[in-house]
Amino acid sequence: MQTLGWKSCGEARMPKLSAAVHAVLCDTSYLIRWAKPNEPLHPASHAYLKFLVEGGHTLYVSTIALAEYAVRDTIANLPLRYFRVVPFNIDHAQRAGEFARAVFDARESLPQQFDQRAIIPNDTKMFAQADVILAITHYLTADRECEKVYRLLKAKLNPSFQFVHLSTPWHQAFGQLNLTH
Repeated sequence: MQTLGWKSCGEARMPKLSAAVHAVLCDTSYLIRWAKPNEPLHPASHAYLKFLVEGGHTLYVSTIALAEYAVRDTIANLPLRYFRVVPFNIDHAQRAGEFARAVFDARESLPQQFDQRAIIPNDTKMFAQADVILAITHYLTADRECEKVYRLLKAKLNPSFQFVHLSTPWHQAFGQLNLTH
């Protein structure tokens, strides 16, 4: 079993171990799709949760995502028993600043609606958490706009996790056979 490791932002960038067991940081958009049965991606969110839990994979959720979720619903309505909650720490703050700087430097290539306030607070902070926590291998979201930020960061700073959009079937995202059909 892979142990949870934290890397300091001041240390050399080390690739994460490839393992059969994955660890996934789920963002706010994933949580919203999971909680709302009328959302088109609701079935996909449940399929991911089932696959990850039954497969012994680790699910993470950031306190940042929980705060965003709490704007519209009670956190107690989420299946938190399946998640490890990740607080935002100093090493996350350092990496988030590096990510935000890279995005600011390249903001001309981003859509008009991305401004400094839209970039720093959430996407770059949760990306930083996924990058700093060694165990996290994937970032799961239903947000297409944050995917643009991720692609920019991937080209400039090569974050050590993979981006997965909820519209991608779980078996495709994790290279598994879907034998349930």
